[in-house]
Amino acid sequence: MEAKKLYDTVISNGYCIGCGACALMDDSPFKINMDKFGQLVAHAKAEQLDKNKTKVLDVCPFSDNSKNEDELSELFFPTLENRNSEIGKYISCYAGFVKEGNFRTKGSSGGFAKWIGYQLLKEKKIDFFVQLSSNSTNDSSKLLFDYQIFQKPKEILQGSKSAYYPTTLVNILKEIKGYSGSFAITAIPCNSKALRLLALKDNELKNRLKYIIGVVCGGMKSANYSKLVGWELGIHPNNLAKIDFRQKYDNRPANEKIYQVWSNEEETKSKDVSQIYGTGYASGFFKPKACDYCDDVLAETADIAIGDAWLKKYVQDPKGTSILVVRNYDIENVLKKSHKNGQIILDSINADDAATSQRGGLRHRREGLSLRLAKKEKKGEWAPVKRVKANQFIITNKRKRIYEIREKIAQKSHVAFLEAIKANKLSVFHRKMDPLILRFAIVNFSELLPRMPRRFYLYVKSKIKNKI
Repeated sequence: MEAKKLYDTVISNGYCIGCGACALMDDSPFKINMDKFGQLVAHAKAEQLDKNKTKVLDVCPFSDNSKNEDELSELFFPTLENRNSEIGKYISCYAGFVKEGNFRTKGSSGGFAKWIGYQLLKEKKIDFFVQLSSNSTNDSSKLLFDYQIFQKPKEILQGSKSAYYPTTLVNILKEIKGYSGSFAITAIPCNSKALRLLALKDNELKNRLKYIIGVVCGGMKSANYSKLVGWELGIHPNNLAKIDFRQKYDNRPANEKIYQVWSNEEETKSKDVSQIYGTGYASGFFKPKACDYCDDVLAETADIAIGDAWLKKYVQDPKGTSILVVRNYDIENVLKKSHKNGQIILDSINADDAATSQRGGLRHRREGLSLRLAKKEKKGEWAPVKRVKANQFIITNKRKRIYEIREKIAQKSHVAFLEAIKANKLSVFHRKMDPLILRFAIVNFSELLPRMPRRFYLYVKSKIKNKI
C-alpha cells in the first residue's frame, strides 16, 4: 500500500515538509498538522494506513517514486535550451528592483515577488494571485502566516514579506478549486515541486495554476523559530501574534535587517537581526530535517525564481535588490516591457552570477548533502533519492565539521526549545545551545564571528581565550 510505504519512508524518518500533496489525493488517510516542534507534518491512523489504497507516492516531493526537478523541468519547460546545473533551466537571469510604487519598500529584496503578481493581475494574465499573508488579528493562537487569494492589483501589498514559517498547500488548493479562473501562486522550492507533481495528476489544477512564482530558499524554519525571536525581544511564545522578518534600514547594506514582533496585546518590539540569539542563518537553528535533504535552492520547477541578490555589486544598497531566474516567456515579456517603460530596473546577469548570489545555500544543499547522504548510506538508513549522490564531492575536514555541527544545531534546537517552554525560562534554551554554537563559531572563527550578536561574540571570545 502506497500510504503505508510513504509513512514508513518519508514521514517516519522525518523528511515530511508538510506540503500536503499526499493529503490532497482522493480518499487519502493523511492530514497535515503542526507538531510540538512547530513543524507541519502528515499524520494518519495506523489502521487507515494498512487498508488505504490511495496513490500518494508520485506526488510527494521527497518520495523515491516522484519525478525530480530535472524531470519536471523537461515536462513543464520543454522548449528551454539554457540549463545550468545549479539554477536549472532558464530563459534569462536578472538583478534589479521595482521602481514604481511601494513594492521595493514593502517587499523583500527588490520587491519583485509582489510586483509580478500585481502586474499579472493588472494585465489580466491571471484572475487571482495567491501569496502568503501575515496574521492580521491579535489572536496568538492563529498561524502567523498563511496563503490568501487576492483579486485586485492594489491589494497585493497587503501580503507578507519574507516568511520564515511553515506552510501547507492543502487549504489553499481546496479553496482554489472553488473558483473559476486562472491563478499565479508564490511557492518555496519544495512546494513548487509538489504543485507540479499534483498538476501531473490533476488537469483541473494544472489549468488553474498558470504561473508559479518561486521563492529562492536556503532552508525553512519551524514555527518555534518565530516564537524564539519574540521571546528574545520580550514577548512570551504564548503571546506572539505577528512577526515581520524584513524591516529595512535606510543607511545600511541590504543584508542587515530588523525583525519586528507584536504581542496579542498590540505591544510591539524590534531589534537588529544580528543582535538576536539564534537568528544566524548559517547555523541552522530550527531547520526541518527535510531541508537538509533538498537539492533545489532556486525553485527550479517555478516559472520564475526570485531571491536576494547577494552579490557585491548590489548588497550595499539598503533598499534591496532581487535576483530573477526566468523560465516563462510570458513573464519574460512582462519584465522586458516594464523595464522599457521605467517601472522596473533590470541588469542582465549570467547564470553563474545567479548561482553565486546563493552560494552558501547551494554549497550546503549540494556538497553538504552528499556528505549527509553518505552517512545515511553507511548506516543503512533510508534517505530520499536525490540528484546529488553520496560522496559526490571532495570535502575538506573543516567543511565536514561545519555541516555536521550545523545538522546537530538544527536537531538540538527543536528539543531545547521545548525544554525551555516547559521550564518557562529562555535561559534554558541558551544553556542547551551555547556549547554547540561555541563549537560552530570556533570552526568558522575567521568568517562567522563578526556576524554574531555582540553579546555572544564576547562570550565566545572569552571561551576561546580560556582554551589557549
